[in-house]
Amino acid sequence: MTPSFGRPLVLAVLLSVGIDGLSGRASDDPTRAKTLTVEQATALAQRKGGLRLAVTELTSADVAAVLAGFTGDLRLESLAALTPEAAAALATRAGDLDLPKLAQLTPAVAQALAAHKHHLFLPAVKDLTPDVAEALATHSGKLHLGVTELSDAAAAALAKHGGSLALGSLQTLTSLPLAERLGREESLSIGVARLTPAIAAALCPPSNRVKFKDRVMLDVNLTELPADVAAAIMAGRGHISANRLEAISDEAAAAWAGPFANIRLFGLKTLSPAAAASLAKGSGIFDIRSFGPELSDETAAALAKQMQTGPSRMVDLNGLKKLSCPALAVAALRRYGNGPHSTLNGVSEITPEVAAALAECKENLNPLPGLTALTSAPLAAKYAAQPADLVFRKLATIPDDVAAALATHKGKIELSGLREISDAAAQSLAKASGPVVLTALEKAAPAAITALRSNATIALPAALVAP
Repeated sequence: MTPSFGRPLVLAVLLSVGIDGLSGRASDDPTRAKTLTVEQATALAQRKGGLRLAVTELTSADVAAVLAGFTGDLRLESLAALTPEAAAALATRAGDLDLPKLAQLTPAVAQALAAHKHHLFLPAVKDLTPDVAEALATHSGKLHLGVTELSDAAAAALAKHGGSLALGSLQTLTSLPLAERLGREESLSIGVARLTPAIAAALCPPSNRVKFKDRVMLDVNLTELPADVAAAIMAGRGHISANRLEAISDEAAAAWAGPFANIRLFGLKTLSPAAAASLAKGSGIFDIRSFGPELSDETAAALAKQMQTGPSRMVDLNGLKKLSCPALAVAALRRYGNGPHSTLNGVSEITPEVAAALAECKENLNPLPGLTALTSAPLAAKYAAQPADLVFRKLATIPDDVAAALATHKGKIELSGLREISDAAAQSLAKASGPVVLTALEKAAPAAITALRSNATIALPAALVAP
């Protein structure tokens, strides 16, 4: 029997050695080492795949040169200090150089890294002095910086960068030379909340729509959008994401009407009828998938009119939970087979007026799988007559006439949320020619269960499968 005094001693030994030492100590893993020898770096460079290293500083140019020769993906995820000599060695790397924790750059280190020919990823660099910016401007590959603010001098120096430039964290932009430089990017993401008309025009030169065949993207954190800024953006960018924008004026929306554009406004909280009509007018996509749970009747009617009469962008209304405007419901759901932007999977409630309008629609309808209630037998029959599977996963109960209408469908009927069923509804579904999914059923009379068991293609809960 081990003496009681031995237990603290064993624990102390484990702590001093490291518990990991019993199964291949973590300290033996060079990928987790804070510093590396040439021998360790050489062994790592022989590995296949990618390397994620915990090295915190590189002072040895020899070690850096070995790592630079690694042919797989290399991420120095903890590197916070780098000598100019080591930076020069790393810069010879033939692939991307990923330094996510390197926050401080001296002019000498910046100059050495600028010799790198590929993607130089420096998201931790938040501040940039003019001399460091001047050094980085000689870089010819893609340069990714995490700067949030730039002095006029640093901005002017950085504007000379000859490769691709990514400044996604930039909060303010007042430098016209830098805006003109960024305007040459096909895809541009910046964090600025406000733009002047002149800066917006520089970021969005109309020539880019021709040069990049309308595939010019602007992702910007605007919180306000004057009409003249909106016009400048539309003139030069065909893909616009402004997801911090909570409201848009009728005048600004009018500036975005007409040309091809994919407009994404996920943060929008208010939308007037005139603005809705303007934003839907044209070709491309108007994406407000986070808007909801409802549109006002006036806005819904204006949007429906533009969608019906055209020209209309594809309008993504996936955020809506309730449909109360018959015209909008028909306009939104009759675009059968047009992809994810034409779905309304989040809608859980429709009014009787909407159900009646949808039932009378002559075209096929996209599904409403999120409905929590379906009381219209004509609408059920409309869906049952379509070729695609019937999916109503959120219905907990169904009226008898709705069940009879659904049972006429020739394909699969999924009612996987149904918990209760009447005898008449069960008898109707038992006559369905395709599979029926009732795997959540909890409440059914013996006659209903007997009817459902008579159809081997009906999926029931295990407790109801056999007598």
